[in-house]
Amino acid sequence: MMFEQLERYVRERRALALVGLGFYTTIFALGAINLGGAWFSCFLALALVYGAGFFALAARWFWARWFAMGVGLSGITMAAIGIVKLGLDPGILIWGAMHLIIYLPLVGEAMADLYENQTAWRERYGMDDHGVERLKRAVGSAATSLPTLIMFTLAPRQGSMVPLAALALAGLGFYGLIRMRFWGVAALGAAAGLVVTSLALTVPAASTPCGVMSLHGAIGVAAAAFLAVSVAPFVGPALRFVRKG
Repeated sequence: MMFEQLERYVRERRALALVGLGFYTTIFALGAINLGGAWFSCFLALALVYGAGFFALAARWFWARWFAMGVGLSGITMAAIGIVKLGLDPGILIWGAMHLIIYLPLVGEAMADLYENQTAWRERYGMDDHGVERLKRAVGSAATSLPTLIMFTLAPRQGSMVPLAALALAGLGFYGLIRMRFWGVAALGAAAGLVVTSLALTVPAASTPCGVMSLHGAIGVAAAAFLAVSVAPFVGPALRFVRKG
């Protein structure tokens, strides 16, 4: 009953999610400007991701809800990793709570009616319900991977250029995905492979003396997992296409 009542407050819930996205867009943009140095590129990239979510949600683009929920889920995931690795730190708890404010208000069919349930874009791309569901899983997982991948790639540390290539491929792949291009899926798959390669090369050295994976390594594993999940919905159709070809 409570959830049914909340379904009525679509505009208010949307505004709440926009507040969360706008808050982190501002925080990361100011952090990039004020701190600069080693954190500049990381904070700037995060500001661009959260800003894209804010703009897309406000503009009511069909994929915006999936993207914003993916960004929210990324923050929740990183908060969970932080709690496991560092304990119940107040900063981590606030980070997780703010991302719940982004994610939870966007749940529900009433909110979906503002975005992916609109018929115009489905007719434009010739999408049936199965295709929409497949794209939803892919876009959501790709969006979830982006902030975690940015933290894995651009947070100050010593490392190779492999993660940077993975981040570039992930961004390109997401663009291709929302443009309904299969090369976008291929780019996301290649990004996942590069992250796994980077983890294989760097995680053992970044582990603790007891052999426990570091926080940075755990974030990289999460990024690789979300990238793999974004590709998974298209593996079956691609294999069937190859067999027919």
